[in-house]
Amino acid sequence: MQMFSTEHVEEPVLVFGGGGEEKDPKKGLKRNGPFTYSGEEPSLHNIRIGIIGNREGIRLTNEILDLLKKEMATRHDENEWLFPSYPGMNKDSKFNCTIAAPDIMEAQISDLDVNRIVDKRFDDTRARIAFGVDLFAKKVQELVMDDDKPDVIICTLPKMVETYCGISDETRGAKSVTRMDRIIRDLRADGQKFLTDDEFMPDYEEEETSFDFWNSLKGRVLKSRVPIQILHESTCNDILDFGTQKRHKSQDPCSFAWNLSTALLYKSNGKPWRLAKLSQDTCYVGISFFRDRLNQKMDMQTSMAQMFLHTGEGLVLRGTDVDSDEHTKIPYLRRDQALALLSRAIDLYKEKAGRVPGRVVIHKTTEFTQDEREGFNTAIHGKGVFRRDLVTVSYDRVGIRFMRAGMFPPLRGTMIHLGKDNFLLYSSGFTTQVRTYPGHSIPKPLNIRHEGDSDSKSIAREILELTKLNWNTTAFSTAMPITIKFASKVGKVLSELPDKEIPETSYRFFM
Repeated sequence: MQMFSTEHVEEPVLVFGGGGEEKDPKKGLKRNGPFTYSGEEPSLHNIRIGIIGNREGIRLTNEILDLLKKEMATRHDENEWLFPSYPGMNKDSKFNCTIAAPDIMEAQISDLDVNRIVDKRFDDTRARIAFGVDLFAKKVQELVMDDDKPDVIICTLPKMVETYCGISDETRGAKSVTRMDRIIRDLRADGQKFLTDDEFMPDYEEEETSFDFWNSLKGRVLKSRVPIQILHESTCNDILDFGTQKRHKSQDPCSFAWNLSTALLYKSNGKPWRLAKLSQDTCYVGISFFRDRLNQKMDMQTSMAQMFLHTGEGLVLRGTDVDSDEHTKIPYLRRDQALALLSRAIDLYKEKAGRVPGRVVIHKTTEFTQDEREGFNTAIHGKGVFRRDLVTVSYDRVGIRFMRAGMFPPLRGTMIHLGKDNFLLYSSGFTTQVRTYPGHSIPKPLNIRHEGDSDSKSIAREILELTKLNWNTTAFSTAMPITIKFASKVGKVLSELPDKEIPETSYRFFM
């Protein structure tokens, strides 16, 4: 019989306003307010919101913002530890912050323009999506032209945009590379010319296309340097009419208010909370890959790095096109690519923190190749970093199921050693602070493989800490660390950018 050594990693502590400490984000915000340094005034007293939508969308958004200012009780049938009441985002609550949406920061899209989305000339769904994105992107540009810019812009999508540019039967297939795309790609690779090429039709303007509305709009407005928050008109109606309907497509108003207010605070450059013990001299880097939809080589993937400081500040770096293993199809970095990407991440850390990190931790969901190790190690030593840890983080596939006595799964933080520098970590599971397991299916532990200068428990503790830095929600934690959690989402935004330059690298612009 196989025996496993287990231990438990304590739940990380978060720091809020006035130095108050809590393990639960909602409880910490409710008791202490957003994080501030000792003796520092709150970073945000007033969040100025810009609103873009049609007339109905602007009206609904203002009602939603009014809702965020009010206290809300949790539903009587909910777990009060998991779903605490909402204190309201106003000067009198611990948020100590108001939300303002002045008329001058509203930009209305006419219903006539919205209705043009179903124009018959948009035979290609991607052209229709691009047209819808353009409607909002132009209005964003109008709002940021003024010296008095909003801190964050809410784009509220009319039902027409949701249906014909969002996720619905009307856009099925728009987000996939088609057979014709591949044929054209292969013909171009063989030197085939097309009548629409500039050399044949100098005055021809190719119709702009986009694969995905959300990702394309996020990418288009990066250059505005004002973060956006996307709302759906249907979500607004569902929240405002909650209790009058039998079935709901969205979360309850209390949970919605918690998540939206925290996201607006973060995107306005506020600090909802930070970790108490995350190492101050460590640069945390997540390496991942995404498929660049605008690249003619559609089978090619592109590398990306997400870098985080101990403060939780996140930054995004785009790398180069990479190769994939011939047999496994898993993308990987060549030695020179690994060296260049990590060198840029360390330089960016130095620019933000004012010093070279004493340690670099790299998270990746696939095994490190020998080329990647050599490239990363060369970058680390070349930049004067003394310690490093290479960590593979993936969902467990060893085929062993672990259980504990009682009704609930293993505790969050349970660590099961499988061998030297290889262990399982339950980043989700029964969570004592909320008196339950806040999930819907059997939790899967993370399979951690590690090589480097730190011990396994320190690596596990950091992974748990990094599951609590998702400021786009007030959920107790996520299953994956932030270095990996949103890699797919960020990659999809980058895949919609028309060029390889990222006009804004801060993480809050991608959420």
